[in-house]
Amino acid sequence: MGIKVSALDHVHIYVADPQTAADWYGRILGLQIHPSSTNLKGKKSLYMATPRGQYCATFFPGKPPSDGDHTTAFRVPGTTFIDFGEDLPDPDISARGDGLLQTRDADDHGLAWSYYFQDPDGNHLEITTYDHQRVRDWFRAVAP
Repeated sequence: MGIKVSALDHVHIYVADPQTAADWYGRILGLQIHPSSTNLKGKKSLYMATPRGQYCATFFPGKPPSDGDHTTAFRVPGTTFIDFGEDLPDPDISARGDGLLQTRDADDHGLAWSYYFQDPDGNHLEITTYDHQRVRDWFRAVAP
């Protein structure tokens, strides 16, 4: 017997301080603390939501897993992807590895475009868009 998943519900993200992480994710990705976080009764975890209120992540105090790739990907419209790229480099957005994420660091997957980066706690993040043609046109216009 199999099931048919309708959508990704949420991910668990381990951070040094959930409130500090919530502030960073709010500024960089527009996430906000979900109102149900007030029901956690003494726990230090925080539920996070999209601006529309859709629950998408829980921040737990602790260290990120170090075995394998644990990327959390957030889908965005093409215009949001372009706006993100135009604001790079940002001193608070580190590329995976060394240095700051740069506009040119976007990966073209043919079907989608992605930026891969990490949060201040070392969690691997991705924003991706399937508005491929719009982003390709933008890159052609801004390429040197």
